[in-house]
Amino acid sequence: MKIIFGTTNKRKIEDLQNLINSLKLNIEVLGMNDIGWDRGEIEENGTTINENSLIKANAIHDFCKEKNIQYPIITDDAGLFCDALEGKPGIFTARYADDELKENPELPKYQCVIKLLRELENNSNRTASYKCAVTYMKPNGEYFQEIGQSKGKIANDIIGELKKPYFYSVFVLDGTNTAFSDITDENILKNTYRYNALKKILTRAKDKSTEMGER
Repeated sequence: MKIIFGTTNKRKIEDLQNLINSLKLNIEVLGMNDIGWDRGEIEENGTTINENSLIKANAIHDFCKEKNIQYPIITDDAGLFCDALEGKPGIFTARYADDELKENPELPKYQCVIKLLRELENNSNRTASYKCAVTYMKPNGEYFQEIGQSKGKIANDIIGELKKPYFYSVFVLDGTNTAFSDITDENILKNTYRYNALKKILTRAKDKSTEMGER
C-alpha cells in the first residue's frame, strides 16, 4: 500500500513513515517528487488552515487523476495562533514578515520573530497554540480532516539558538520550561500538534474504511 504526502520535505516524509511504522501499518509514503509533481508551489489562498490543507489535497488529486495515480493523499497546513493577537500569525505563520523583508532585504531572516515579540511587547497575555489541519483524501475524492494542537505561551525573548522554524524559539510548550525548538524528549514530541493530527488521521482512515489496505 502506498500513500501520497503532499510535501517535498524529506524530514516530514520520514516523520510520517516513522509514525506509520509505529502504528504497524503496511504503508509506504511517497512525496510529491515521487509522483512526478511538476506544477510548482500550490497557492494556499484559504482563510483557515483547514481550507489550505484541502486546497493542497484537491490540487494533488487533480494531478493524480490526470496521471492515473490511484493512491490516497494526505496534506497538512499548520500555524501559530496567539490569543492576544486574535489568532495571528495564523495562516500567515510561514510568511509573517514577508512584506518587511521585501521592503528591506537587509533585515534578518527571523524578522517574523522580532515582529511577533514587538506586537506582544508589554502584553501579559502570552498564551498561544500551534495547530495543524490534516486532510485525508481517497482516490475517489472523498475526504475527511483532523486537527492537532499544542498549547503553550510566547516567551518574552528568543530562547537558545535561533533556527528554523523560527517561531519555535519563542514558543514554550505547556508543561515544559524550554523553547519548542530545544525539546528532545521523544515522548513529548510524539504528542505535539502535527504528530497528533497525523496519528488521528491514520487511525481514523484505518477504522473508517479498507482503503488503507486495498492497494
